[in-house]
Amino acid sequence: MNKEQIKELIKNKPEDLEVEMFIHGAICFGYSGRCFLSDFLAGRSANLGDCAQSCRWAYNVYVEEKNKPGNLMPVEYDDKGTYIFSSKDMCLIKEIPEIVEMGVDSLKIEGRLKTEYYLASIVNIYRNAIDDYIKDPENYDYTKYLKEIEKTKTRGLTTFYFNDRNNKDFQEYEGKQYNLEYEFGGKVVDIQNEKTIIEIKNKLSIGDELEIIIPGNVEPEKCIIEKLWDIETDEEINTINPGKAEQKVKIKLPINVEKGWIIRRKK
Repeated sequence: MNKEQIKELIKNKPEDLEVEMFIHGAICFGYSGRCFLSDFLAGRSANLGDCAQSCRWAYNVYVEEKNKPGNLMPVEYDDKGTYIFSSKDMCLIKEIPEIVEMGVDSLKIEGRLKTEYYLASIVNIYRNAIDDYIKDPENYDYTKYLKEIEKTKTRGLTTFYFNDRNNKDFQEYEGKQYNLEYEFGGKVVDIQNEKTIIEIKNKLSIGDELEIIIPGNVEPEKCIIEKLWDIETDEEINTINPGKAEQKVKIKLPINVEKGWIIRRKK
């Protein structure tokens, strides 16, 4: 079934029937009919939300698809094995205009085993992209959203079969992760006397460059850490490491923030 046929089906569907579409994130290995791989190898059922992501492990294998004799998948590996089962991540940010015009009711972003930072970043980007296209379809520019997506650690990106049923560019043979320039800095948990209390997720130091992810804004607010205060003594400190669960620190930020907002740190 091609896209035109799908569009026609959506157009003629019952009014109370909602259509959901997957637009971003890890492509489950279920596309090749082996979605029980995690349960078989690790005793963790993906269908119960406990996937071990065993398709991301390194293997020493040679694969011929059983249902397509002669369709050999090239397997090259070194002493680390091969990641023949590991697919790239779906990314349909460029195709948002077409998806909106198709009449899809909801868009799914995969977030299994992902951090709050990942979800806050990606969901905010797509929410803005959708809203911006609906408000001004003639000036939709996917590149500004892609630039923000590329600040979040991910595998290689692919459109999978959305634009081309013969697309072959969706395997991550080397098991790489990309976009490692930024990391999860922390989450806003409170504001006291003009100081923001952050639950830290990685080391923070004076001089670090931060980006505050603002819900509803594509571009984050950038700032430099000028002062840090110990959460218990309120004394100024130069650096803090996440040495215990829910480790917190006080910081002065250049804008008013709210609880739950996410901050990324440039490495």
